[in-house]
Amino acid sequence: MNIIDLDENLKVTWSDIGHYEEMMVNDGYVLLKNIISLELLNQIKKNIHHTLVSLGAQESDPFTKQYNDVIKIIPPFTLNIELKRHFIFAKFPHKILHIPLIFNFLIRLLGPDLAFLIDAELPVNINGKTDHTLVKKFHQEFWSGAGYRTFVLWSPLIFPKGSGGLEIIKGSHLWGHIPHRNREPLHIPTDAKSVIIDSDHHSERDVVLFHSLTLHRTIPNAIDHPRLAYATHVRNIFEQDTGFEIIKNWEIFNLSATSKIMKACGNPHLSPFRTLNLNLNESSY
Repeated sequence: MNIIDLDENLKVTWSDIGHYEEMMVNDGYVLLKNIISLELLNQIKKNIHHTLVSLGAQESDPFTKQYNDVIKIIPPFTLNIELKRHFIFAKFPHKILHIPLIFNFLIRLLGPDLAFLIDAELPVNINGKTDHTLVKKFHQEFWSGAGYRTFVLWSPLIFPKGSGGLEIIKGSHLWGHIPHRNREPLHIPTDAKSVIIDSDHHSERDVVLFHSLTLHRTIPNAIDHPRLAYATHVRNIFEQDTGFEIIKNWEIFNLSATSKIMKACGNPHLSPFRTLNLNLNESSY
């Protein structure tokens, strides 16, 4: 059996990845339990802490008080954009996407030429807030311009018990493009099976991957402690646009051997001897 061992603490086999692929095909989503290490999670939380302090929060306060103090002067949606910028600048999307099981599963789904959406979200959920930017009804990412060969990664980073989560309609990706009006589906079959991924039963270290056609919604926060997650899209850079990818910002996080050769040649004219005696292993990808 071919074992991909990219981390001494996590051995990934092709049979494991094949099992997850089958789940994605049948269910439209895959839940990866405790996939984010405690070390990486703590680094992310420290980054969020420092960002909130830079925006006016007190250094010694816990996240809940920091966040609630800052949103008194900066609206939640605007604040989340600032948190996202610092999160991306610190390369946390790269670190999450290169976790061996996530990385190899995405290659199995999409191929090795991969990019993630920079215009992604750090969505927050606050008790009592019902704005559609914070609490979303059932929807498909396809409605907002994601292609039908795009996958979504959702990672709850600050996930106190009672703070809600994500609800997914199992198998809804096989319904195709669901008719909708005002950001809400016109019809959901009565026998649809709902899957709850909430803070009472799941961990901050969990990651959910789902198809852009999978129907999902926000589970509202019922406590006074904000819940914060990271959500982004992942696609193959050579796929034909089937949504609005062309007007969004993407960052490449992996290139295939074929693409590395193209990059080394530098241009479509394949300039002779452009890389003679150069070390091609210094490539960014």
